Amino acid sequence: MMRSFNLFIGLIIALSLIVSRCGKNPEAEGDNAYAQGKYNQALTYYLKVKKEQPDNAKINEKLALTYMQRGLALYKLRKNLDAFQLNYEKSQEFLPSDTLSEHFKKEYSKLLYELALAYHNASPKNDIQKEKYFTLTLDYLQKALEYDSTNTQADAKLSEIRTVNFQKYFDKGKNFYLQARKDRRNANLYLNAEVYLLQAVRLNPNSEEAKNLLKKVRQKTITILDISNDLPLALAIGGQKYMDGNLALSITVFNNTVDTYSISPDRFTLFDKQGNAYQFAAEKTAKFSKGLTEPTTIDPKKEIAFVLVFPVSKKTALDRLIYETEDGIVVYKYFP
Repeated sequence: MMRSFNLFIGLIIALSLIVSRCGKNPEAEGDNAYAQGKYNQALTYYLKVKKEQPDNAKINEKLALTYMQRGLALYKLRKNLDAFQLNYEKSQEFLPSDTLSEHFKKEYSKLLYELALAYHNASPKNDIQKEKYFTLTLDYLQKALEYDSTNTQADAKLSEIRTVNFQKYFDKGKNFYLQARKDRRNANLYLNAEVYLLQAVRLNPNSEEAKNLLKKVRQKTITILDISNDLPLALAIGGQKYMDGNLALSITVFNNTVDTYSISPDRFTLFDKQGNAYQFAAEKTAKFSKGLTEPTTIDPKKEIAFVLVFPVSKKTALDRLIYETEDGIVVYKYFP
């Protein structure tokens, strides 16, 4: 009899534990796992809540922070920079579109600072990767300050990098510019000058000397096809015509790949210096004999020249023209 009673009590306790576990709040479980640094577990719980409450802005914030924390943890464990970057990109998918909480902005800013440091301290394999890491370091430090302007660590590191590197980049850009003026057969010298001067201006936006020299360089590079890209573009000399509040651009695109490439006019976007975006005007474009209104193909190692019309006036300060390929690659050309 006693044995049966003990078995009955055991079943009651087991059922109570099951009911207790089933009744737990998955968000609270996620918070507990997050606090313990168990970020995979936290993601499992938070994603469950997200599935049930897709518009829960607080869960979106928690998911974004957890992905960033997981990326940082993997980086610290194995110095895996790619894992950190991929988790950052994943976190971007959950950034709420509504107003962000102050807590989130401060925490996300700290994690962006860590991502910037990871790129700053990385050992690049070549010069191209070195420039990429340097640019990403600046990007993430600036993003960190955009989320939290009181992030003193990010502010101090950005100031340090700018002070140390500005003169180096400006001098390199100026030297390439001077070489380009002497050797007019080598257009790549202007392209190299633009790369370094653009970085110099980013490092010191208040340098009028750097900005003026960059403007001079871009008066040249706007007409040059950069064949280091798969799909370089350029604007023809004198290829800008304003009429009736619209701008007609004469554009050349070169297919630098071994495959036939499709070019679509609706993948071009024109930006002004205020960040406003403009798409091509199909009806206005159709009035030009070389107007491109439908997708067309370019054979390997061939180029195509065409006209696109954008609804911008002569008073608009233009910044850049970009083309985004179907696989997400963006090529661009800056205006002087």
